[in-house]
Amino acid sequence: MDQQTGFTENMGLTHRFSHDNLHISLASRFDPPQAFALIELLHCNQTSCKRIFIDVRGVDTPHPSAVAALKTSLLLGAPSAERIIFKGKSGFAMAIDGNRVLVEQKKKHVCKGNCANCTCGHHKNHAHN
Repeated sequence: MDQQTGFTENMGLTHRFSHDNLHISLASRFDPPQAFALIELLHCNQTSCKRIFIDVRGVDTPHPSAVAALKTSLLLGAPSAERIIFKGKSGFAMAIDGNRVLVEQKKKHVCKGNCANCTCGHHKNHAHN
């Protein structure tokens, strides 16, 4: 573990590299100290990866001053906006023009007749009249 990894883990932020991409995951808060740790991580790794995925699915309500600091950093020359992809609904509050935000689509239940406690009437063991 490098020195930066230990520092960012203490800030509720973890990261890893995979296929020339940087994957960052944020904890449930996004406060100013975590924002500055994220900004530093982006700055240190902006030339060593193709894309940067920032997982904010665990962030419920990002702190306004932390969001402002991140947006300012992104606008002032962090990696190009097209390279940064947020994962999760909180990404809409944190993204700038050019960033992408991925959100999970809820899948509709499609009964195949083997659901536990099936309530839709399509259960395989359901006796037909």
